[in-house]
Amino acid sequence: MLEALNVVFLSVHLLAMNLASAGPLVCVCLRGRQSAPAEIADRVGLRLAWLSVAALVVGILLGGALLYMPSSGALWDALRRFPSQSYWQAGLELAFTLACMAAYAGAWRRLERRRWLHAALALLAATNLLYHFPSLMAVIGKLATNPSWTDTPVIDRSALRSLISRGEVTSLWVHFALASLAVAGVMALALVTRRGDSMWEDESARRAARVTAGIAMVATILQLPVGLWVLSTMPNVARGALMGASPLASLIFLAALVLSLMLAGRLVAIAWGNARHVEARRAGWLLVGVVLLMTASMRCSRADMQANALDATHNLVTGHD
Repeated sequence: MLEALNVVFLSVHLLAMNLASAGPLVCVCLRGRQSAPAEIADRVGLRLAWLSVAALVVGILLGGALLYMPSSGALWDALRRFPSQSYWQAGLELAFTLACMAAYAGAWRRLERRRWLHAALALLAATNLLYHFPSLMAVIGKLATNPSWTDTPVIDRSALRSLISRGEVTSLWVHFALASLAVAGVMALALVTRRGDSMWEDESARRAARVTAGIAMVATILQLPVGLWVLSTMPNVARGALMGASPLASLIFLAALVLSLMLAGRLVAIAWGNARHVEARRAGWLLVGVVLLMTASMRCSRADMQANALDATHNLVTGHD
């Protein structure tokens, strides 16, 4: 029960940070593609901008809450390896990103004639968040799962740059960036189709639906080769757990892959204009299911890796092979 709660909290945290990371980028795409009259794109973009601000706040709060879950001891151990100034720097970066996102949403109407400046605010917010935090969180996750992943006792700025350049971190960063585009695209699609099937009578609404579904579709399809990359860089024990060594982890991972393919199919249909409101809603639920199942499978594989590390340590101490 506790592990299921951890999965739910972590999944919601990831979805919130995904939306915050790529929401402004999708807003720029919507505004850039609109032509008069295109009130739907403008209205959806404004709502998405404010939802991205709210998502960042929720993501930060849930991230803090995860530190106080009963199973967060390893996470605290990983965080203690960073110097104290790292926390101040991370806090300042988050505050800067939040300020940029709020300014972008708040200036939506006032900067109507200066869209280049408005778009620059969105790009600054999104790129700052994507540049700093996914790779940092990947490093912290690696250290929490396996403290011996690096023998550097204190992870200062230079050590962090070195760790970020590793393939297992880079692949996770690309995976997160694509997931963010998929989540933001599906959220924008849901906002476009809120009026139901009547929206398909509006050409600007159909265009906005194709753009948002297309963004999510491309990101979802690209996740397949990137997922193989992530899998290839995983430790042997964790990869083996997903590939059959752990029946539970393998089953959850297979279910996540099936849902991913179903999601891609729905998005292709919507991008080609052959779908209706119900298809967009199903795409949203499929996306949530993929995130939940992928999170659960990763947690299971890491649990197997941690158990294997404990067994190896016990055998080393007791002198058994």
